[in-house]
Amino acid sequence: MRIRRNICPSSTLEAGRLNFFGVNFLLVTEKAYKELENALGADYVSDQDFVRQAYSRNVDPALPDRWPDIVVRPGTTEEVSHIVRVANKYKIPMVPRGGGADLVGGSKPIVEGGILIDLTRMNKVVEFNEDVGNVVVECGITWGELIEFLHKKGYTTGIEGPGSGMSATIGGGLSNNTIGFGSTKYGPVSDNCIGVEVVLPNPDGDIINTGSGASRYVKKPFSRWGMCPDFTGLFLGDVGTMGIKTRAVMKIYPLPEYREGYTFVVPDDYEFMVKVSHALQRRCSWGISDITITPSSVVMIYSLTEVIKPWRDLMLSKPVMMVGIEADNEKMLEIARDTVHEEFAKPDVVELGPSLKEGNIAEWVGKKQGQWQYFHGVFGVMPGHFSCTTCHKVPLDQMPQVFKESEMYTMQKAQEYSSAMVAAATAAVVYVMPRGECVIVGGMSAWNKPEMRETNLKFWKDRLHFQVEYGGVHYWLGEVISQAIMEANAFPPQFTKFFRDTKRTVDPNFLLSPGKFHFYSPEEGKND
Repeated sequence: MRIRRNICPSSTLEAGRLNFFGVNFLLVTEKAYKELENALGADYVSDQDFVRQAYSRNVDPALPDRWPDIVVRPGTTEEVSHIVRVANKYKIPMVPRGGGADLVGGSKPIVEGGILIDLTRMNKVVEFNEDVGNVVVECGITWGELIEFLHKKGYTTGIEGPGSGMSATIGGGLSNNTIGFGSTKYGPVSDNCIGVEVVLPNPDGDIINTGSGASRYVKKPFSRWGMCPDFTGLFLGDVGTMGIKTRAVMKIYPLPEYREGYTFVVPDDYEFMVKVSHALQRRCSWGISDITITPSSVVMIYSLTEVIKPWRDLMLSKPVMMVGIEADNEKMLEIARDTVHEEFAKPDVVELGPSLKEGNIAEWVGKKQGQWQYFHGVFGVMPGHFSCTTCHKVPLDQMPQVFKESEMYTMQKAQEYSSAMVAAATAAVVYVMPRGECVIVGGMSAWNKPEMRETNLKFWKDRLHFQVEYGGVHYWLGEVISQAIMEANAFPPQFTKFFRDTKRTVDPNFLLSPGKFHFYSPEEGKND
């Protein structure tokens, strides 16, 4: 029998875990390990401490390190299915993980121990369907890898990934309903998914396809809708609770021949920003790829640091709006360009540019893959801290009121927060989305000190509850935000019961990502 080198030093639960439903849990884990090793090979299964520790946390300040018992790195869908069968056989929790760039506890254990499934070996482009207009990829592929492949073919995914896109995976983007540059035109990632291959977390580890790919007679998946309910949606935005996505069918679009970006310093008037955003989308939705808003408080932080040197040199202090356009020919480009400049032709609006040197960040973001670097500098502004993100969506028309209420809330909490929080921002940036939505990307910065974790988590959830109660819809859920939504009683009892019953159907032992949404046991809620 293999002997584990150490028991996880961070765990206070080991004594209780030695007996699990009347059996020695360490012996059960040992048996599971041997079965996984036989199936995947010794190189792709580990319980060594340095490996388990590496997978014990995300980039967050409030959550404790929780060590998995076993880390596995499957290379095929069939291997994922085998892992699921072993986990169900021994009743061991599982957590799927992509690039691990998560800020809200989404890709590490919530319940101590279990099997962590690193999907990043599954990173291939399976099929490129130019005539059908989609690409089939394994869900462990990064946005960087996929976009590099597509750009060489003259195509794009529309949305070119989140700020962590060089390492973030497609599976993670779908699990979190990610947005990013390009979302003003193309919507969130999930809107561009036609179907998925997913391993259900049931005892048989069933493998299913959704969308048109569910039919055995469809040779190439081409549509998300038809034949049955939209089961694709069940596995999108699920933060790894409903199934383990192994492949995804994503829409592709011809790479526009022309792209330009413009940066404007605008009045500190959110009603004006809403009006301009609506006008641009109404007049030129086909050509406006991005509209983002950087609030004045964040602009000033940028201007006082090296994060955006041109803004520092200009000492900006007002909000900045960035607009990206794209077109297939010069005539369409001219129409889009004229539309943008007509809407911003106001006495109190100043255009920066034309180049990055003159402050035109939008040009850099749109043409140089700057969307993957735009946020990175923010995390280094104040050393020794991490971000407690509170990203959420509201109707675009509600944005001015949300900012007003959030600023009042921040002022009321300032003294209480001062012991742990470095700063709190309603938004670092606002993405204007289709259908009259906007995404407020913001949160709080907290000192990364172990003794402050409980305090950080309290303040973090307090702000999340506040946002839920004014009607904010969070999409990047993980441990913290999914639990905060349930704690705020966002869902009526009937919906919560439906949610639990659906979870119980696909995951009868509640082994996949236990703890998210406070779902721990299949017995919970049965009599609700």
